[in-house]
Amino acid sequence: MNADSARWTLLRHGEFGNQNLCKGGNTKKMKKKTLTIAIALVLVVALAVGATWAYLTAQTGPVVNTFTAGGAVNQSDLELFEHVANQKNDGTYALGEATTTAGNAYVVMPGVNLPKDPTVNVKAASGAYYLFVEVTKGAKVDGDTLGYTVDGSKWINLHIDGREVYAYTADGQTPTILNAALSNVTILAGNTITVSGNEAKIAALTADNAKLTFKAYACQAAGFADAAAAFTECF
Repeated sequence: MNADSARWTLLRHGEFGNQNLCKGGNTKKMKKKTLTIAIALVLVVALAVGATWAYLTAQTGPVVNTFTAGGAVNQSDLELFEHVANQKNDGTYALGEATTTAGNAYVVMPGVNLPKDPTVNVKAASGAYYLFVEVTKGAKVDGDTLGYTVDGSKWINLHIDGREVYAYTADGQTPTILNAALSNVTILAGNTITVSGNEAKIAALTADNAKLTFKAYACQAAGFADAAAAFTECF
């Protein structure tokens, strides 16, 4: 190798060395820039996440309330009926299998009691309610000429404003708040109408003064202090 060649080689090496040094210097700067950029990106991400946290929310689904009119007992679910009284050959009566909602008509004989079983039936109920029976009567249904006794183990007299109103009781002591159907509750003790043996009194009976009527009612229990208040307000 001659001197020119050697010098050329050194120059080339020097150039490459300088280039490498320059590249090395640029690499440090690049690393610094890269680090700076990376840190900046991290800060941006952190700020972005922080902003996301600020908007985190929570909510429930809707609670939709609906209101519809209704009653504890529908009219069609309240029944009052009695079994048909069939007159026998001797003039007395016996209750048959058939039922009627119109009541029975009797030919009354002195001293011969009559079978009668007015019965209340509640087929369905959708809430708490009281059950009532009202008795209206003619002047001769006075306990002497004609008489009856309401079954005190099932019905309590409320003595409301001169009206003869009874509330159903399950314990024979206080009106019962019912929450379900109630099947075939009879009203009269012994299912009997008593008849005086006095012929004159029986002869004085007419369709008006010897009439005996039963009517059943049901009223919601909620919103009333007691059964009497419920009946008074409802009916």
